[in-house]
Amino acid sequence: MLRGTSRALLRRACRPLPGAALRRQAPCALLSSRFSEEEMANHQWRQLNHIWTQDELRDRMANLSRHEPQSPSDFIMKGIMNTMYHSFNLVTGYRENNPSAKSIEWRLIILESFAGVPGFLAAMYRHFYSLRALQRDHGMIFTLLEEAENERMHLLVCLKMFDASLVTRALVVAAQLTMTPFLALIYAIKPQAMHRFVGYLEETAVHTYSNVIQHVEKEGTELHEAWATLPAPAIAKSYWRLADDALWVDALKRMLADEAHHRDVNHTFASLPTGAENPFIHEHMADFDKAAFYRSEKILRASLERQQQHQGDLPSSVAKK
Repeated sequence: MLRGTSRALLRRACRPLPGAALRRQAPCALLSSRFSEEEMANHQWRQLNHIWTQDELRDRMANLSRHEPQSPSDFIMKGIMNTMYHSFNLVTGYRENNPSAKSIEWRLIILESFAGVPGFLAAMYRHFYSLRALQRDHGMIFTLLEEAENERMHLLVCLKMFDASLVTRALVVAAQLTMTPFLALIYAIKPQAMHRFVGYLEETAVHTYSNVIQHVEKEGTELHEAWATLPAPAIAKSYWRLADDALWVDALKRMLADEAHHRDVNHTFASLPTGAENPFIHEHMADFDKAAFYRSEKILRASLERQQQHQGDLPSSVAKK
C-alpha cells in the first residue's frame, strides 16, 4: 500500500507544469530517466574491466598453467576443489569430449553466480579490517571488488544467452548458502588459504572455457552446431567493447581471459605476506587511462557530429557565417 501511494505521489509531483514552474521540474526528469542495459554495462564510470587485445587473448588462451600445492593448506584447498569439480561435472552432466549446449548453459550460470562471491567477501573483510585497524588496505579492496563485479557481469551476459530453469536457480541458491559461510570461515582463519582456493577454482574455469571455445570452433561438434553463429549480446559488446558483428564465442574468449587473470591474481595474493602492497595497482591505473581516453574521444566525436548536424539544419546563408 505504501509503495503504491509513493508512486502516486511521485507521479503527481512530477506532472508537467506550465510556464516558469517547468524549470523546477529538473529533479523529476532525473528520477524518471532510465539508462539502457548497454549503457549500464559500460564500466567507464565505475569499476573498470580490462579490455583485452587480440595478442593478450591468444596469450591467455595458451596459458593453462596450474599451481602445484606447496603447503598443507594448499593441499587441503586443492582436494576440496577437486571434489567439488568432479561433483559439479556429475550434477551438470558435463563431459569434456563433445559436451552438449544444454550441459554448458546451466554450468556457466552456476559457475559465474558462485565465482562472484569470494572477491566481494574478501573485500568486505579487508574493508572492515581497515576501519578497525585505522590503516590503509594498500589497494587490495579495489582489485577484489573489480573481480566480483567482473564475475557478476559474466553471469548477466550468460543470462542474456540462456534461461535459468527452476533447478538451476535452486542450485545457485544452494551454492551461495553453503559456500559463503565456508569461505568466510576460511578467510577469517587464513586469508591466503581462501585466495589459494579461488586460484584453483579459476583454474577449472579457464579449463572449462578453453574446452568450450575449442568445441564451438570445431566443426561437427554439438557446440559448433548450436553456438558457432550466435551473435554476442549487446551488454557483452558494450562491456568488452566488441565489434558490432561480434559473436558469442568472442565473448566467451573474453570471459576465459578474465578468469585467467583472476587465477593469477588470487594465486599471487595467496603468496603475499600480510600487509604487502597490491602488485596489480598499475594495471588498474592503465585501464583507467585507456577508459578516460576512450570516453573523451567518444564525447568529442559525438559533439562534432552534433555540430555538423546543426550546421546542416541551418539555412545556407547562416551556415556560411
